[in-house]
Amino acid sequence: RTEVAMYLAVVADLDPTAHVPADLLARVKELVDAGRHEEAGRLIPGDLLDLFAFSGDPEHVAAQAQALIDAGVRRVEFGTPHGLTDDGGVDLLGTAVLPLLDRSPRAVAG
Repeated sequence: RTEVAMYLAVVADLDPTAHVPADLLARVKELVDAGRHEEAGRLIPGDLLDLFAFSGDPEHVAAQAQALIDAGVRRVEFGTPHGLTDDGGVDLLGTAVLPLLDRSPRAVAG
């Protein structure tokens, strides 16, 4: 959430699909500008966080990625931050997230 708060403060106004409540965005920007990033991050609800980052336990991250795969993406990148620690996060991605993904081609109903 801390990392997303800094990102959200910059890009939320540029993304018309995000629908970030104006009062929430103003408060996040205020806190980020004051260097209070962790406090800003605590304001971001889970549904909004999911729009900007893969986050949560391995099952939730896998579900987020699977939704993209099912929608037809051909590539999913798990960028930084990788978790509470980079080593731990990368380990979880490889051992707990990737095995849950079904990457077989699917017919999309049209």
